[in-house]
Amino acid sequence: MTLWTEICDLVTRKQVARLADRLVTLTEEERAELGGRLPGLVKELRRARTEQVRARHPEDFEELASWEVGDLLDELAGGLLLAGVGVITGPAAAVTWMTSRDVNRRWARDPNVGLVCRVAAARPLEWRREVAVRLAQRIRRPADRIAPLAVALLRESGAVPPDHDPLVAAWLAAPSVPGDPLTPVLLPRVFTADGAGRALREERLEPRPTRWLAAAARDLPREQVLDGCVSRFLRGGEPQDLRFFVRLHTLLDPTPAESAPRVRDYLRLLPSAPGTVAELAAGQVRAAMPLDHADLVEAVDALTFREEAKFAATGLRWLDQAIRATPESAADFVTALTTAYAHKSFDVRNRAAELTLKHAALFDGHAEAILDGAGHLPADLGAKLAGRFGGAVPAGELLERKEFPPLPEVPEARPFPEPSIFPGYHEHWVGHERWLAAFVAGIAEDRAGLSGKLRRHVEEHQGHWRSRDVLLHPADWQSALSAELVTPGSVPEPPPIEPEKFWDGASHSVQVRELTRGEEPAPEEPLRFTMGRFGFHRPGRYLDDDAPLRAFFITWTSDDGPEAAVAREGDRQIPFSGGRIHLNGSPADGAERIYDDWLPGHPHPVRSKPGVLYDDSGEAMPSHVLDDVYEHLAELGVDPARVAAMRAGEPVPPPGPDEPLVQVTVVFIPSRLRSYLPEPLPEHEEWRRRNRLPRPGGVAPLHDFLLHRYVELAAALRDGTLPPVLLATPTWMSGHLDPDVLVDRLETCAAAEVEPPPADLAQALLRLPRGRHPAAADRAAKVDSEAARSAARWLAGDGLADPGCGLVWRHMAGGSMVDFGDAEPEHFTEVRLQPELRVTAPTGHRLIDEVLLRQPDGWRSDESGGTLGAWPAMLPSHREVVAVNLLPFLLYGTGARG
Repeated sequence: MTLWTEICDLVTRKQVARLADRLVTLTEEERAELGGRLPGLVKELRRARTEQVRARHPEDFEELASWEVGDLLDELAGGLLLAGVGVITGPAAAVTWMTSRDVNRRWARDPNVGLVCRVAAARPLEWRREVAVRLAQRIRRPADRIAPLAVALLRESGAVPPDHDPLVAAWLAAPSVPGDPLTPVLLPRVFTADGAGRALREERLEPRPTRWLAAAARDLPREQVLDGCVSRFLRGGEPQDLRFFVRLHTLLDPTPAESAPRVRDYLRLLPSAPGTVAELAAGQVRAAMPLDHADLVEAVDALTFREEAKFAATGLRWLDQAIRATPESAADFVTALTTAYAHKSFDVRNRAAELTLKHAALFDGHAEAILDGAGHLPADLGAKLAGRFGGAVPAGELLERKEFPPLPEVPEARPFPEPSIFPGYHEHWVGHERWLAAFVAGIAEDRAGLSGKLRRHVEEHQGHWRSRDVLLHPADWQSALSAELVTPGSVPEPPPIEPEKFWDGASHSVQVRELTRGEEPAPEEPLRFTMGRFGFHRPGRYLDDDAPLRAFFITWTSDDGPEAAVAREGDRQIPFSGGRIHLNGSPADGAERIYDDWLPGHPHPVRSKPGVLYDDSGEAMPSHVLDDVYEHLAELGVDPARVAAMRAGEPVPPPGPDEPLVQVTVVFIPSRLRSYLPEPLPEHEEWRRRNRLPRPGGVAPLHDFLLHRYVELAAALRDGTLPPVLLATPTWMSGHLDPDVLVDRLETCAAAEVEPPPADLAQALLRLPRGRHPAAADRAAKVDSEAARSAARWLAGDGLADPGCGLVWRHMAGGSMVDFGDAEPEHFTEVRLQPELRVTAPTGHRLIDEVLLRQPDGWRSDESGGTLGAWPAMLPSHREVVAVNLLPFLLYGTGARG
């Protein structure tokens, strides 16, 4: 085999690891020889595949050939790229090859950067540096397939990165490496490179500065970073492109002394910069006060010009302060006042009119300008200015004083109904609370009696809850609790995780191809096979030349038939003759014991049946696999009589002189290799699985907390540790719980020497009215239980501190959700309302801090719909937390029943 044939064979068989091994051993003379022939390889591949398609579909082969050639080049792109790096001598020609449409394929797998760098390392240093620079200059956007490779080659070769903006964004998006040699050169360029800000838009300050924010603040001179941020603001751009620089500027938190030299730049940002930038600039201007008078007038004019009410209000506040400090300068602020008259915010217009009247004596010389601007004010405000400055009352109907009726009295909360094991179905959350209270109290008072009442219900309502891995609705949990009470042990934990099967219907694949006589593969050549375009795989293992699965391969040619087939397991070759498998070319010592030698511990006999392969567990390859083979042989022109002999397992007659030579390759994946045992779940997730809870974050926080109450009651029922009474049952229909009733229940539990379950205690505390309850706290402190002591601390304090609640509108951009800036984006495909919940002071109760007060997700879980109605009564003193959790449902019109 010649060197050229060897390289071509490795490329076409997609053996990229072996190809890399061979390329690094080439001499410069060999590279020169191969480099000139490499472009011809692609032409030959195109021609050969096109001819194959023409032979199968002579009528309309052009379009089909185009698709198949494209698929072939997609599969071979990695090997072709590697070959070009290894053999092309000119750097410019190498980069042209690497970025050509035949090698840099859109749908191909991403280049194997490690292998390419390994092959490139065998080339001269100057060659590597020039290739790295030229390749970097070809980057057009960070997502280019060549971008990670260009960054890696620059790092490996030590080349000076070119001044190319897309390279900076690509470098920012590439995985980081310790001691990156590109950082000193490229990090300062983020302030000037187009696209860098967008690549960095997801950087965050909280809970700690993320990678690039920390790096810029740590590795670059402080003055350079401040100048870079300000210059980037002055260039303008979309809010998301400037977000990183705003956060970096905030992280540095410049002192007034540092802000003073840049005040003129900050002033230039006030009129039209995006809101976040303008807010930052206004803060820096304020920190640099007192300003030169002309600068202050410019700042006030700029702020009152903006359409955002908060900026205009800031400008008017500065105006008022300036006039009070220097009354003689009032005339300089007339323009800002009259601009504010036309603001879209009523509060701004009203404040501007108030300030005009407040300092009216100072504006007497500018009555004409004020009256001209007053036309933009509402009629009543315009009339006030006209009355003071002597002008005509503006046309327009004055608003009459409107009298509003008094607010209705808040109705007194109704008492919560008594517990009931059979509440009405129309009661929703009230019925669920009544059932829980009756169930727990009923077991304490008369377990047998309650079991008798529920027996008929359990027998008639088996439902589907038993087959569900996760129970999401209170009704399912009530059924499970009832069944466990009636028949203890009838609600077992879900079984352990079993091995999972994958691609069970794709246990085999067949390749039947015509060969040119005289070019048959040598018997010792390794067999490789790919099932489908992307290869057959299971998690962590791929059927390719780098990590072969232990699959069985059979190959033979139509001249010899299956009698001369060769079977392989991995790299072990097993001649497959007469229906029996032999090792190393000679019969094994006793066919029935062949697997004793091959795979110890699996002594299964090999059946004497032509064309059938059994694996070490005795599983036979399906017979229909070879049926497909024989059909393909007949289609390609093999003598039907010879095909029939192969099918029957009889001696195969020799081929005719005009009969084609066809090679058959079959891959068979036994069932033991088509399943895997998933990785063990983390302990907290396994606990959730065993208790039929959804995965963390699978439902809304309030729904998750509600399910925890049922889970702990189910565990207490199995363990015989149920309390005599539930703590959390409300005393009023608002959901509130009387503090003295809570202490009564704590005393009952303490007398029974039973600690209430944690979720029940947490829910009871959350239902207490706001404020301190010293009398109840003193009573609770005298109860000898851990739950009572915890309740005493809560009652004596202020309870749950008000969390910070809010929302952010987000939209899809570049494959990820980003916050809206000051302006609506030109194009967006999805809008989401993202709730924000910030805990200001942890309570010390794990289920409250980690489950109930978890930051809600921005997506809506349909499974939470049945419990929405229960949420307000879970937090009757903190309805704002409920509102934040309901926000994801706001856009979808989900009802609040449940």
